Amino acid sequence: MTKHYAGHFDLDEVANYACMSKYHFCRVFSEVYGESPYHYISKMRIEQAKRLLVTSKLSINDICEAVGYTSVGSFSFLFRKKTGMSPTQYRSKLWALVKDPLTYPVQSVPLCYAHHLFGEKIDKSNIE
Repeated sequence: MTKHYAGHFDLDEVANYACMSKYHFCRVFSEVYGESPYHYISKMRIEQAKRLLVTSKLSINDICEAVGYTSVGSFSFLFRKKTGMSPTQYRSKLWALVKDPLTYPVQSVPLCYAHHLFGEKIDKSNIE
């Protein structure tokens, strides 16, 4: 599911691949991941959209399609619901944080991941 988040999501197909009924798959998935398969896919799509908004010059429509949504309206509504701002506002706000707008700003990377990413001890007192 993580590799194919942008494709058409068919719960029956995924459950069949896992050799389970869709109901049993949903129960097991929710127990393991703490959310439904639909919420997981949605989260993956929004996270990738956030990356693309900051690191590319793709239009909102192109990003919408690249992450697996067919309706820009649905994508924008869900994006706003998850982030508190529209895709355009998100892009503008994060591009304003960096000198080179097409790099992923360190300010938006969680500290634990940044530590893993850069492989060095990060002094938390210097972070605003």
